[in-house]
Amino acid sequence: MARRAVVLALALAAVMPLLSVAEALGYSKAIRPFLHKRLRPVDILHGVSFASAASGYDELTANLSNVLPLSKQLEYFTEYKMRLRQIAGARKAENIIKKAVAVLSMGTNDFLQNYYLEPIRPKQYTLEEYQNYLASCMSEDVKTMHSLGITRLVVVGVPALGCMPLVKTLMNQNTCVDKYNNFSSSFNAKLNAKLGIARKALGMKIGYVDAYGIFQDAVNNPEKHGLIEASKGCCGTGTVEYGDTCKGISTCADASKYIFWDAVHPTERMYEIIAGQAIESLRKQLMS
Repeated sequence: MARRAVVLALALAAVMPLLSVAEALGYSKAIRPFLHKRLRPVDILHGVSFASAASGYDELTANLSNVLPLSKQLEYFTEYKMRLRQIAGARKAENIIKKAVAVLSMGTNDFLQNYYLEPIRPKQYTLEEYQNYLASCMSEDVKTMHSLGITRLVVVGVPALGCMPLVKTLMNQNTCVDKYNNFSSSFNAKLNAKLGIARKALGMKIGYVDAYGIFQDAVNNPEKHGLIEASKGCCGTGTVEYGDTCKGISTCADASKYIFWDAVHPTERMYEIIAGQAIESLRKQLMS
């Protein structure tokens, strides 16, 4: 049996959590955070997570939420490489990094927690200019990863933001908000264009997960995936609560039948659907 690639998670957010990625790649053991107090040598060899929820391509997004920006996560990755060399030796460590799969999933919070909530970026950029700025930030991040030895990367696109219950509530609509879905699709196209350039210029194997298309299919055809509720979340009213505001309040009887856990984040079942649909494509793109 072929040895599984090490998974190195960077800035995973609402779209595709580490557990789903790891399970889809065949891992049965949890992948620990690099900053875990009890990180063991076997964890270093197994793969680690540098991710910080609520981060974004824009460093301001991380600063607003007081989480680790991607630049800091890559600093920790450099530390990880040093520890890996100490454990495995320089040659083996270099080979592990070369065959590792890094996962990058961001973007949602750049819009929902930054551009549409805070006044700083809208004063500097139109929406399209901000999309271009984020895509350029991602491109520079990919170059940095390549310089650090990463050769295989998975980038997850943003989902259909207009279908999130919170967005529909704020826009006073019962159906998906076309304006938000259109800029989600437009942003993903810009990411894909930058990734195409990076593949050619850097020689990296880069897989792309079409979270937008997977979400749209689930929202439009929930029964196809064994789901029932596509319009609201499982937590509270399902229309406005998300994150910490869900603590201590009532939830639905069976979250596995819902697309959304709260007004923003998918359920575990939806994460499984995303990972399951993405993984075969990613194997072809990354493992060849």
